Amino acid sequence: MDEARRHIVPPDPVLARLAAAGVNIGTILEPADTDPRLPAPAAPAGRPSVLSPTVVGLAEAGGPRPRSLLPQGRAGDGLRLIPLAGLHWGGPVRSPAAPRSPRVRGDHVLLRPTGGMVAIMFPRHHHALPAGRVAFIPAGTAFSLKPPPEVRGLALLIPPALCRGLALPAQMRHGLPAGADADADLLDRAMAALGSRAPHDKAQDAATARELAQIATVLSRLDEGPGGGRSTPSPASLAEARALSGHFLQLARAELQSGQTIAELARRLGCSLAQLDRACRLSRGRSALELLYDLRLQCATEALRDGTQPVAEIADRLGYSGLGHFMRAFLAATGRTPQAYRALMQEGRSRPGERPAG
Repeated sequence: MDEARRHIVPPDPVLARLAAAGVNIGTILEPADTDPRLPAPAAPAGRPSVLSPTVVGLAEAGGPRPRSLLPQGRAGDGLRLIPLAGLHWGGPVRSPAAPRSPRVRGDHVLLRPTGGMVAIMFPRHHHALPAGRVAFIPAGTAFSLKPPPEVRGLALLIPPALCRGLALPAQMRHGLPAGADADADLLDRAMAALGSRAPHDKAQDAATARELAQIATVLSRLDEGPGGGRSTPSPASLAEARALSGHFLQLARAELQSGQTIAELARRLGCSLAQLDRACRLSRGRSALELLYDLRLQCATEALRDGTQPVAEIADRLGYSGLGHFMRAFLAATGRTPQAYRALMQEGRSRPGERPAG
């Protein structure tokens, strides 16, 4: 019977090769770095252990090397200074040609390009940051970033727990440092000092607080002028557009729960929808609808970050059609669910081992 079965079922060539090689175990493991059939070579004297590695000095690693100009980061308390080209952030890629989707970070991000340009992608718009300008992205902001390899500059990651009591911008802020080169030098020195200091150094608490306060001062004085040779509207028309868009945002915030349309809000402001949209684009760079979406998202993040109101009540108060609508919109804009965002913000404010700056 066995002889007849062997003639009916042809032998598996893979199993035949394994049998010919003398392999008869039930599981094939991944190949090892060395042949286990050969005798193990004698370990050289002083060979470092995997469990207790030895740091090789510069002389042992092949001669002297030039000292890096980048200060060491402070991984112990989350305050890190890294090359801007190495800061890649975002959610999943929707398509091969599309950038990574925006995602919320739990720390503040300060970008300081000194060569090249980097594009910051937000849920409904993007911002080009050229060399010489500064951008501050507060914790809880959804964005994605993939700097080109040739861009030069630094990025400072700041835990919110180190910034208690500081008047940092609540929204993304960008611009040129004021006062010719004075603020630029002050910012560069503060960033370098924060990146080079040892983590959890209690003796340096006052210096850390002082340098973070200097950064906050520089950010408060940024010149947000457009630059780049673009045509500048007259001061009168720009002031009028700013006033109208400001009144629109105030009214929209007060009427979020009522769900009024932009046309209805424009009518209450005494203007047409086209006039309102033109004023919003002129003064704030986005359409009235985009500003309304951003306002609703901002109110949602503030409620989740600063309060304990249930998510369903927040969705109703902000004019979403239901909890599911709010969950989908918030996840699409931030890369996180409302519950995950609230947990991330609470963790950032109370992370153990971090010190207040003040």
